[in-house]
Amino acid sequence: MTAVFVRGFDFGTTEDQLRNHFQGVGTISTVTFQGKGAAIVSYDSEDAAQQAVSTLEGSTIEGNGRYVNVKIDEGGDAKGARKGGKGGASGPQVIVRGFDFGTTEDQIRSHFDPCGEIQEIRFLCKGGGSAVIKFATEDEAAKAVDMDRSTIDGNERYVNVDFDGKGGGKGGKGGKSGGGKYGGGKYGGGKGKYGGKY
Repeated sequence: MTAVFVRGFDFGTTEDQLRNHFQGVGTISTVTFQGKGAAIVSYDSEDAAQQAVSTLEGSTIEGNGRYVNVKIDEGGDAKGARKGGKGGASGPQVIVRGFDFGTTEDQIRSHFDPCGEIQEIRFLCKGGGSAVIKFATEDEAAKAVDMDRSTIDGNERYVNVDFDGKGGGKGGKGGKSGGGKYGGGKYGGGKGKYGGKY
């Protein structure tokens, strides 16, 4: 894999700032923003991408106030693994938790729109804080999952994004949605963190 997924940099960070920070480990071919605070940086070799992960994880881009997380962007192969286990995921839907109360549908749509075609946004709580987003394809939903721990414009805290595992049944051990973090109750069948609540 020749690309890395970078998240956590300050809103307003430019492509030039990203390039300056990440070009020290190899030649950058493209920089593609994934909403605000996240981007995919593509290199011309796998070695350069690996170097970016090993040397720039936890580093701070010049002019920023916080460090970035850097990981290999594994594309479709990784997405399939994250849906995980025998239970699998329920298709092109993700569950988003942790955004500020009062966050609007337009704010959520604007944040996740770069991932693909959003067909529906459904709030899970009357006051906000969590929602299910339905995309046109599973690949688009997978891109949204890669925006885990990003911050919606106008919010003070980051969001957690995972596959909506309603279709997971009893779920497997391979992914978060089946029998892990969201394994219980409405979003699975195990005894996950949110098993009792939902």
